[in-house]
Amino acid sequence: MKLTAINKFAGNINKLLNEETVDLYESMIDSHFEYIAAEILSSQLQNGIWFDGTGDLKFNLVKPSQIEFSGNMLVCLNQEKRWKEPFFAIVSDERLQGNGMPIFVRVGEHAGEGDLFNIVWYYKNT
Repeated sequence: MKLTAINKFAGNINKLLNEETVDLYESMIDSHFEYIAAEILSSQLQNGIWFDGTGDLKFNLVKPSQIEFSGNMLVCLNQEKRWKEPFFAIVSDERLQGNGMPIFVRVGEHAGEGDLFNIVWYYKNT
């Protein structure tokens, strides 16, 4: 993910935390989760697996600085197979405490976590 996309995602999370209206698809939050999930879960995934967006994405404010997202993620194997898996994520904005933006993500049976600003973006489009 490019730095501009990382900052856009963080800005949209901030808007949601401030209870502003944000379309989860027009804002590209759903497609940002493709990259985030791919990076956080990369060591767990079979070769050729990639993500192609979320569906039925919803969010819930859990705490003043935390949001849960749920829906499904389109999973692809090479260009041959496509299916949906349950998707769940928790995004916390802890920047005021100096702790960044931790993200927990689960796609199907694969789960992991990382910090938005400290993920090593192997799939970074420069």
